[in-house]
Amino acid sequence: MLKFSKYHGCGNNFVMVREQELIEYLGGITEPETKEYPAFAQKVCDINTGIGADGLIIVREEPALEMVFYNMDGSRAPMCGNGIRCFARFCLEEGICEEASYAVKTLAGDMVVEVTSREPFMARIDMGTPIFEPAAIAVDSERSDFLGQQLEISDGSRWTVNSLFMGTVHTVVFVDDYDSFDIEYVGRELCEHPTYTEKTNVNFVRVIDENTVEMKTYERGVGMTLACGTGACATAVVCALQGLCKSPIEVILQLGSLNIELKDDGHVFMEGPSVKIAEGILV
Repeated sequence: MLKFSKYHGCGNNFVMVREQELIEYLGGITEPETKEYPAFAQKVCDINTGIGADGLIIVREEPALEMVFYNMDGSRAPMCGNGIRCFARFCLEEGICEEASYAVKTLAGDMVVEVTSREPFMARIDMGTPIFEPAAIAVDSERSDFLGQQLEISDGSRWTVNSLFMGTVHTVVFVDDYDSFDIEYVGRELCEHPTYTEKTNVNFVRVIDENTVEMKTYERGVGMTLACGTGACATAVVCALQGLCKSPIEVILQLGSLNIELKDDGHVFMEGPSVKIAEGILV
């Protein structure tokens, strides 16, 4: 049996387990990150035969505190903004790390967590700096960035995309409203567009004013999701670059909002909540 917890950040929800307990549960694993962990993520995130979640977060405690994140389809992602806030609350409640500020290792680099409130729980994360080079988002291009580019999808429509690496691969698309097009269809088409050899998360953004935007995300490996923390950061970066918004920027999601601050040195800070949903035993 395996103890698990389930958390959500603005609706983006995750199953959380400690790695040593997971290793014991799986028993005799030899290729955890290439075989056993992806298969377990698919199993546990399945809404019909598992617990049901957008992703799996494995808490690695040795040799350093690390967030190991898998999407519901078993694909490994470098980082997850909502996930790392859930990670922080899990670590606090499980007595793994009770410090007010500390570093968490991820595939996107070390992220600095600051717990700004314990009740209600709020965490502020230094999400690092955006990377604009096409190689960082697995796009073959001679350009210095992949901003303001036109892509055609299978129905013949053309969309202006702004792509960058912000913890993971993101594409920002500005829209006037969400009712004039099939957001799931367009999101999937852009996510799987051959331009993006490793696929991309797609954030559809409506600017409300210079400090407020609304965002809906089609997440690679998941589909339409209620929230995306790294997507909110990518959105704020692109909005500021285009002169549409200025820091701080509130990114409104379907079940809450995130506050994004852009520093002069390029670092992006995200602050938002995390909520524990349940805990239990997986047999």
